[in-house]
Amino acid sequence: MDGDRIRSIDLKPALADLGLADPRPVLVLVLVGGASKMAPGVGVDLTRLFEGLAPHLDRLGGAVIDGGTAFGVMAAMGEARRRARAGFPLIGVAALGTVALASLPAQARRVMLEPSPGGEPGARLDPNHSHFLLVPGAHWGDESPWISAAAAALAGDRPSLTLVAAGGEITRLDVVAGLDAGRPTIVLAGTGGVSDLLAAWWRTGDAVPGLALDAAQRDLIQVLELAEAAEQLPAILQDVLGG
Repeated sequence: MDGDRIRSIDLKPALADLGLADPRPVLVLVLVGGASKMAPGVGVDLTRLFEGLAPHLDRLGGAVIDGGTAFGVMAAMGEARRRARAGFPLIGVAALGTVALASLPAQARRVMLEPSPGGEPGARLDPNHSHFLLVPGAHWGDESPWISAAAAALAGDRPSLTLVAAGGEITRLDVVAGLDAGRPTIVLAGTGGVSDLLAAWWRTGDAVPGLALDAAQRDLIQVLELAEAAEQLPAILQDVLGG
């Protein structure tokens, strides 16, 4: 299903079924890239960063949406939320044909937008996510437009922000979906993968393979070094999501 058709679907009833009926500021974590695309040692640093952000997300009444699997930066956010004992909704949006439904956490609320296709087991879902929106699709990347659409539906007239860390081929789709929606985007340089390629393009104009980006999209992007993000991101969250 193409992005335009997905954006036309009313996801508010599904979000209401998840107990998320009220609009809230949304941090969209474009973190579909797995651990193999993460720079060495970054997982620990990201978990520490996300743990520090958790109280700010709680205070802002925010929510986080990502791909929901138990790998890479998505697992780092789940672990950070657990360690911080945070209450913000952490919503995994995953294509049904790519994940192992047997790994759905028992305590998590979940909605399936179509019946399970069955078949071979897929990727494990993260045990520390609080909600799951399981969408149509049998291939990695089918969830990308749904992530952006869910963020728009959940935010309503409230602000949203994309945070890009590490990432592989699918992250390119997620970045474009967010930029096409006009969503401000923070790129964490030094995390590896697509994030470092985006940071290099933003700074020097070096092309990012598989991405055709223009000046208008560049204006939506801000690059932060991972080592400095713990000091800078809380203020950015307040400025963008607290508005």
